[in-house]
Amino acid sequence: MLKATLKGLLSRKLRLILAGFAVVLGVMAVSAAMVTTATIGSGFDSIFASTNADIDVSVSKKSDVDSGVGGKGFAPPVAASAVQEIAKVPGVRSAQGQVSVDGARPVGHDGKVISVQGPPRSGVAWHGETGLVRLWEGRGPKSPNEVAINGGLADRGQFKVGQTIDVLTLAPRQTFTIVGIYGYSNGRGSMGGDTQVAFTEPVAQKLMLGASDVYSSITVTADPGVSRTVLKTRIAQALDGTYNVRTGDEVASATAADGKAFLEIVRMVLLGFSGLSLLVGIFLILNTFNILVAQRTGELALMSALGARRRQIIGSVLVEALLVGAGASIVGIGLGIGVSVLLKMVMEANSGASLPVGLIVPVSQLVLAFAIGVAVTLVAALLPAVKASRVPPIQAMRASAAEQRSLTRITVLGVVPTVVGIAAVVASLADLGSLRWVALTGGIVLGLFGLALLTPALSRSLLPALGRVVGWSMPSKLGNRNAARNPRRTAITVSTMVITLGLVGGVSVLAQSMKADLSGSATRDLGADLVISGDGVTARAGGGGIGGPPSAADGRIMPTFSASVIDKAQDVPGVSRAVAQYVDTVQLPSGSSPAAAADLSQLSPVLKLTGSPRTPAPGSVVVDEDTLSKQGLHVGGTIRLATQRAGWREFRIAGSYEATYLLRGPVFNPSEVPNLFVSDAPAIGYVQLADGADAAAAARAVTALVADNPEVTVQDQTQLAADAANQVSIAETMLYVLLGLSVVIGILGIINTMALSILERTRELGLLRAIGMRRSHMVQMVVTESVLMSLFGAVLGLVAGGAAGVAVSTVLGLSALEIPWVSLAVFLGLAVVAGLLAALAPSTRAAKVNVLSAIAYE
Repeated sequence: MLKATLKGLLSRKLRLILAGFAVVLGVMAVSAAMVTTATIGSGFDSIFASTNADIDVSVSKKSDVDSGVGGKGFAPPVAASAVQEIAKVPGVRSAQGQVSVDGARPVGHDGKVISVQGPPRSGVAWHGETGLVRLWEGRGPKSPNEVAINGGLADRGQFKVGQTIDVLTLAPRQTFTIVGIYGYSNGRGSMGGDTQVAFTEPVAQKLMLGASDVYSSITVTADPGVSRTVLKTRIAQALDGTYNVRTGDEVASATAADGKAFLEIVRMVLLGFSGLSLLVGIFLILNTFNILVAQRTGELALMSALGARRRQIIGSVLVEALLVGAGASIVGIGLGIGVSVLLKMVMEANSGASLPVGLIVPVSQLVLAFAIGVAVTLVAALLPAVKASRVPPIQAMRASAAEQRSLTRITVLGVVPTVVGIAAVVASLADLGSLRWVALTGGIVLGLFGLALLTPALSRSLLPALGRVVGWSMPSKLGNRNAARNPRRTAITVSTMVITLGLVGGVSVLAQSMKADLSGSATRDLGADLVISGDGVTARAGGGGIGGPPSAADGRIMPTFSASVIDKAQDVPGVSRAVAQYVDTVQLPSGSSPAAAADLSQLSPVLKLTGSPRTPAPGSVVVDEDTLSKQGLHVGGTIRLATQRAGWREFRIAGSYEATYLLRGPVFNPSEVPNLFVSDAPAIGYVQLADGADAAAAARAVTALVADNPEVTVQDQTQLAADAANQVSIAETMLYVLLGLSVVIGILGIINTMALSILERTRELGLLRAIGMRRSHMVQMVVTESVLMSLFGAVLGLVAGGAAGVAVSTVLGLSALEIPWVSLAVFLGLAVVAGLLAALAPSTRAAKVNVLSAIAYE
C-alpha cells in the first residue's frame, strides 16, 4: 500500500507542489519571524551588555508617564546633589552624573535632519575617554560651542573634524564646531546604529534636560568585593521611592528591550501574514485532495476490493499529505532563513552599523514551525481521506468521479448563521455599551461562516449572471456551465479569493471612511488659515495619530519651534491672530493622554471650541468632556494626573470643552509649561488671517520664520487635511501588500482546480474537438471558466468585506462613511486579471489535447 501511495505521489507531484506552495509561504513567514527576532535581539543584547559592562549600578528618576509603545517615557532629571548623597553610601567607589537623552537631531549638509529608523539620536555630556569610549580624531569639547560626534554620525553625515554641525534639541537650532570623532572599545563607531553628539556637561544639561546642575542618570562603581546586587540594595535604601535603582545587567536588559520594541512589530506582521497564508492554504490543499480523491475513486475502490481496509485508504491519502507538508515546511524554513538574512542586511544598511553576532537559528522554534506546516496539511487532507474511505467499492468502480450531492442541507445550515450574524451586526449599531464590539465581532464571524456554507448555492445563481457579462459565445457558455458544474468544488476554489478580497474590501471601506473623518475633522475643527507644526504633531495633539514620530512620552523630543515665531507671525501683514499650543503627554489613572497648554481665550475661536472655556489659573486645568465622563469627574472637582517633569499632582478642574482633532485631554496654563512639560517651546502654532488678506503672501512670510528649522512646516487647511488622511494611507498600503501576497495563493488555487479539472475532462475535451471545436474555442472556454470563478470570489468577498467595513465604521462613530467605488472597481479588475493568469497553463493544455488519445481516455 505504501509503495502504491509513493508511486501515485510521483505521478501527481506538480499538482501537490502547487498545493504545498501556501504552506511554504506560511512556514517561511513563521521561520523568518523567529530567526529575525532571535538574531537581531541577540545582537542588541550583545551591544548593550558591552555598553554597560563598566556600570555596577545606575540610578535615575522614575517616570510616571507611560509611553505610547509600552514601558515608561521621559524620566525627570536627577538633581546634582544626589551624586554626593550616593557617593556616601558604603561600598560606593565612585558616583558620576551622566547626561544621555534621545533627542539630539543633527542637521546634514543638505539642510535636512539626519534620520535613523529605530536607534536613538542621543545628546550626551562628554566625560573623556572611558573604558568604553575611544577618541578616533581630535579631542573632546571644552567650550560651549564645541562638540564631539560618534563615528556613526560622522559616516552618515560625512562630517569631519573642524567642520560645523547644526543640532536641534529642546532649544532651537544651534551651530557647533566638531572638535573630535570618537568610537568604542569594540572598534565600532556606533551602538546599534545610533548617532551621538557630545557636548560639554553644562551645555548638555541645558539642551537635553532643560535645566542646569541635573543629570539623566548616575553611574556607580562598586568597591572591590562588593557585589552589584548588594550595592543596589544599599543605594535603594538610602534614597526615596522616586528613584529607579538598577544593576548594570538590568540596565543592559532594559535598554536592549527598548531597542527591540520595533522587532515585535516585524514579528507580528510576519506572523499575521503566516496565519493568513496557512488559512487560505487549508482551502487550497483541501480542494486539491478533494479533486485528486474524486479522480482516484476507481483506483481506491479497486484497492478496497483487493483487501485494503478503510484505515489503509485513509493512511495512503494522509501519507501523501504528510510528505507534501514535510517537503513544503522544509522549503519554507529554508526560505525563512533567507528572508531573515535579507532583513538583517536591510536593518544594518539603514542603521549604518553591523550587528556583532551572526545568524541565530533557534532550532526548537523552527521545529515548531515545521510541525505547524505539517499539521495544517494533514488537517486539510483529513476530510478528503475520510470521504475516500467511505465510498462502497462497487459504487466507486462504476463512477469515475464523485457524484453530485444535494445542496439543500448545506444551504439550510448556511442560512441560520448568516441570519444570526446579520442580526448581531445590526444590533451592534445600537448602543449596547461594552457588548457592542462583542456583537459586531461575533456577527461578522457568524456571517462569514454562513456565507462560506451558502457559496455553493450562490454559485448556481450568480455564475450564470456573471457569465452573461463575460461573454455570449458558445465557448463562453460552455465555460460558464463548467464553472457551475460542481458548486462545492467551485465554492472551495474561490474561498481564498473570498477571504483575501473580503479583507481588502473591509479595509478599503474602513480606511476611506477614516481618511474622510480625519481630513474632515482637521478642517471642520479649525478656524485658522495656517498651522505651524512638526511632522505628525497635530495628530498626536488630538490623540488621533496613526504612526508618525513619537511624542515626548516615549522619552524622545517632539519637534518644536521658538515661541518668538508666534510673536513675529502676529506682526506679518494680513495676520489677525497667532496662537501657540504646547503639547505633551500626561498620565491619568486610566492610562496616558495627550495634554496641552495654551491661552484658551485666543485658542477657542481658532479651534472652534464649544463651551467657551477660559484659560485655567496655575494649579487648574480645563478637561475635555469625554475624559471627564470616562473618569467620572466634573467641573469644580479635582483630577489627579502625572506630568512628565512634576509627577503625580492634583489639579482643580476649572472648565470643560468638546474634544477636537487638534485638542484633547487636560489643558494647562502656559506659565506652568517649564515645570510640567518636557519642552517649554510650542509644538503647534495657529495663524488666522484677516478678511481680504493675501493668503499666499502671508504663508510665504510665516514659512520664512521657520526656515531654519527643517522639522517644522507651515500648512494650510487643505494640506493639513491631506496630511491627516495620509496617516491612514500608509497603514492601508502595508495591509494591501500583505493581502496581495495572499492573492497569489488564490490564483494558485484556481490554477490547481483548472488543471485537475482539465485532466478529469480529458475525454470530454476530446469529443468537443472531434465535433469541430477549434483550439481557440478551447482556450476561450477554459479562460471563461477561470475568470468566472475569480470574478465570483471577488464579488462575494468585496460585498461581504465592504458590508463589514461599513458596520465597523459605524460602530467606531466616524463622522463620515465613504465607499471607495473606484478602488473596489479596480480590485474587481484585478480579479479578472488574476483569472486570466490562472487560465494560462490550463487553457494551453486543453488546446493541445490529442483528439484520438482523449476519446480513448478512461
